[in-house]
Amino acid sequence: MLFLRVQKDMQGTDKQKPFNLIRWFSYLSLISIVLVSTSSAYIFSRFFTDKILEHDAFVTKEFVQNIVASDEVSVLFEKEVYGPTSIYEVFFKELSHMPEVARANVYDKQGTVIWSDEASLVGHNFMPNPELKIALTGKLAFTSGISGKPKKGEHVLDVPVPAFSETYIPLWNPQKDEVLGVFEVYKEPSILFKAIQRGNYFIWVSASLGGLFLYVSLYWIVRRATQVINRQHAQLLESETLSIVGEMATAVAHGIRNPLGSIRSSAELALATNSQPFFRETAIDVISEADRLAKWINELLSYARFSNGEFSLLKINEFLRSIFVSFEKEMSINNIKVHIDLEDSLPEIKADEAPLRQMLISLIQNAIDAMPEGGEITVKSRYLKKNHCVEITLADTGIGMGKEQLSKAFKPFFTTKRKGIGVGLSLAKRVIDRHKGTIRLESQKGQGTTIFLKIHHENRDSL
Repeated sequence: MLFLRVQKDMQGTDKQKPFNLIRWFSYLSLISIVLVSTSSAYIFSRFFTDKILEHDAFVTKEFVQNIVASDEVSVLFEKEVYGPTSIYEVFFKELSHMPEVARANVYDKQGTVIWSDEASLVGHNFMPNPELKIALTGKLAFTSGISGKPKKGEHVLDVPVPAFSETYIPLWNPQKDEVLGVFEVYKEPSILFKAIQRGNYFIWVSASLGGLFLYVSLYWIVRRATQVINRQHAQLLESETLSIVGEMATAVAHGIRNPLGSIRSSAELALATNSQPFFRETAIDVISEADRLAKWINELLSYARFSNGEFSLLKINEFLRSIFVSFEKEMSINNIKVHIDLEDSLPEIKADEAPLRQMLISLIQNAIDAMPEGGEITVKSRYLKKNHCVEITLADTGIGMGKEQLSKAFKPFFTTKRKGIGVGLSLAKRVIDRHKGTIRLESQKGQGTTIFLKIHHENRDSL
């Protein structure tokens, strides 16, 4: 109970709720990446769309201004020339019949429509019009829109179109020093808009896939880092626990072993010299409890002072048989049957024999303690070619463990036994980890426990 209290005190030093790095990263990184990806996709799509429309507007401007220069129609802005047969009407009528043109307007310097292929617009002034204002300064201006969603007063088309581009082309005098008016053309460049749509589609898909790849990559890195941090935290906690346990075990060993040895010797002497039944029973109990205390001390010292011996080749079948031979008498006394099923021709494994033997002895003793009324122990050895490792299986028909007990089985000083300190399985895990292997536990309440030990037959990393 003292060791359990020490561990609980160590684990409870930090009462603050632990920071869940994975959860916070999942939320914040997802929000950040979505915002960045969406913003980037929007900016790039707008840039792509503007550049395509700008190029189309420039081509249209070159075409119109070349015709204007060649026909010398600048004089028409200085006259009141109207009528369906006038040169004014004929010239702009030709411009309005350009490919993909849906509407054409001509503005004077005040922004008033002086000609349009839609006669009802003539004479109207649709200011404010930012693009028209820019064009009147001599610069090319353009924008785009969707039919049915007018942004300006002149955005009323006879024939509905899904989308249109709007280009404002300044018309100069022959000296190129004054803007006489602006020619506005609405176009429905379906091929152009399909290209823009495809380009924007690829931009958004690329941004989405890029954001997803970035999120998954960062999540994997953070998750891996969290696992490493948790593992290092557990190792640090175990190291601190071992440091305290080592000091306590050393103090207990020095303080108790000699008096305990004297108590046991005195009980043995009394047992040899006194024949009274009651006295003999008491002496046997004293010897038994002294042995149990000595065993606890040895387990604590073994756990706290973990062996770092040399690895050598080990024949696992012979090794297992020798261990079970040492338990024959105890198995017989406790009415336990042993079934040994060892695969022939197992490869030799490289192992540190002393802690491996101690680990198996502790596991077998746990199995015996779990069957106070007798039962069966089955040990198997197999070579797993797929994993290139030797598997040792140790199964008993004892009392077993529930799910909650199973989840805590490998924690130091956790035990289900009334008389135990709970270092057997924890020590087994440390031994197996050092051998670059794995240990797994299967158990159900009332249906026994099975332990699976896997050790690679070539532990080069450990040599």
